[in-house]
Amino acid sequence: MNPLHIDISWAQLKALHQVYLEKRTKSALFTNPYLERLRSEKRLLKYKTGNLNIIEATDRFYDFYRSNFLAVFQRYEQFFATTGVLSDGRRSYSLYDLETLIYIHEHKATLNAHLTTERSFSAQLFKGSKYLENNQSVLKAVLQIFDITSFPKCDPKEQQWRLVIDCTSPVCIVLCENLAALKFPDTSIGLSIELWYVGGNNTKILENLSSAKLTLPIYYMGDWDYDGLRIFQNVKNIMAAKRTEIRLLHPHDITARLPIDSPYHESKWKHHLPFSGLREADFSPKGIGLIKSLIKANEWLEEESQDFTTMIKFNKIV
Repeated sequence: MNPLHIDISWAQLKALHQVYLEKRTKSALFTNPYLERLRSEKRLLKYKTGNLNIIEATDRFYDFYRSNFLAVFQRYEQFFATTGVLSDGRRSYSLYDLETLIYIHEHKATLNAHLTTERSFSAQLFKGSKYLENNQSVLKAVLQIFDITSFPKCDPKEQQWRLVIDCTSPVCIVLCENLAALKFPDTSIGLSIELWYVGGNNTKILENLSSAKLTLPIYYMGDWDYDGLRIFQNVKNIMAAKRTEIRLLHPHDITARLPIDSPYHESKWKHHLPFSGLREADFSPKGIGLIKSLIKANEWLEEESQDFTTMIKFNKIV
């Protein structure tokens, strides 16, 4: 199970673990659509007979929990124990938050050496520049991991760093706009794919790459919104100057569209410009059709909504 695809909170996961250990909980789990489906569709949970304030496990719950959540819960408990980050019920972490915090903890030496402003860091690691500002529990956890009281005041003009998930015999390189795929390195390593993250919009570092690093096929994976596609165009220009081709990975699930005014999403289509000001020549006919559809509907597709393995196979890379 990929925790990034499960929309529940840490408090709700703790309540599920309580059910696993004690067979019941008084937490109001069924206000969450995903957990409600565990009751109504999968019949894994139920209300106690005669008492709607208590939720109980059915016989089928235990195997499901062990297969899907037990290792995840233990992973988070280990993170809290290692870092000292607070994990009580007042901390409104989502599983997305916890996976990102674990990633930050594992790479804090690199990230700490290049910290800029809170909003810059938030835009690179979370769902938009104001995410930490609007999620104080997560902000406090980030500061604790770095052992700082606040972020530096000023951004440098550019950042010159990249994060890489290496593998011994890569068949290709996938350049990621977001960090989602890098949070689960075993997946890309298992597919013999090397992942690069250079900080979202910070593509200038690619100009310094030697030709030796560009011998493998290179692909780009990012959000299908104006900013994500514009960044791809910048990368394409840089690679063209190095006589290297880069291909844009197409999303396999185009039904996972989101409204352009989604929370923490700041990229807007430029409706006053043809094709939102993007260059049609940089995209395949199929990609052009999808982009035009997204612009017309004022929607976008988030990189994290796409399963990495499925998308790689959909694009016939492996």
